[in-house]
Formats: sequence, C-alpha cells, structure tokens
Amino acid sequence: MSEVEALSADVPQEVSSLLLPLQQGQLLVPVDSLSEVIAMQAPMTVQNAPEWYLGDLIWREQRLPLLSFDVMRGKPLGTTTENGRIAVLSSGNPSGDLPYFALVLQGTPRLVRVTPDELALREQTLSPGELMHVALSGEEAVIPDLQGLERACLRYHDLH
Repeated sequence: MSEVEALSADVPQEVSSLLLPLQQGQLLVPVDSLSEVIAMQAPMTVQNAPEWYLGDLIWREQRLPLLSFDVMRGKPLGTTTENGRIAVLSSGNPSGDLPYFALVLQGTPRLVRVTPDELALREQTLSPGELMHVALSGEEAVIPDLQGLERACLRYHDLH
C-alpha cells in the first residue's frame, strides 16, 4: 500500500458538523465541539475586557466567558433578536484553564454532513479567531480557531 492510499484510508469520508448562525455569516464546527445551546442571558461584567468579550456567565457551576465572534472580526455589536441563543463550545483543551467558552448565536445551529467533495477552501484574509474560510456546498462559512479563542479569552477571564 502506498503512502497516499494509507493516508486516504485514515481520512473520514464524512464529518458530522454544525453551522452556527452569527449576525454576519456562520461558523462551521464539528458536532463534538458543541456542548450545549442555551437561552440568551445577560452576562456578568468583566473589567478591562475588549468589546468582543461580553462578560461571564454561569453554566453548570462554571464561570464561562461569553464572546461575540462578529465583534472579534471587527463587525459592530448588533442587537440580539428573539432567535438569539448561546452556544457553549469546547476549547478542545479539556484539562486546560478554560475547557469551555460561550458564543452568541443568532438562531439555532444546523446539522450538516461534511464530505471532502462538498468543502472548498476560500482564499480570504483571516480575522482574529478565524482558522479558515470555506464553502460547504456553496454556502460560505468560517472555521473558528477554538484554541486561539481560548487563549484570547484567558487574557481577560477571571479564573477565581
């Protein structure tokens, strides 16, 4: 078996993922990175934090940072609609200082099956928090840098 054949055998043919609706655009994340979608709630204020860090909220007896991905990418903070939700995401670092953080959504996540044939990379300048721009069956989406978001939140998150 050649290296190429061995590599292609290890690559999953389909990945269950979610499209998370933002005010402007949507994020594409693997299903296992979403812990829960909860109702919108007002966060507790955090001092000296940037505008994208909206504050902290309590989730399952843990204090999580709530952030606006739109504001992090330089977009204005819009008003939350009645469809507004909060996605609790895993940072991918379960033993780290911040295993979860929360993102403001503008609707309900949608389950999608991602196959290599349906996913196309889009060449665009990356904003903070972005790993790459993609098109999924023609729909534009951003794959977030979950570990980068964790690092950004830790600068302002009160761990006590």
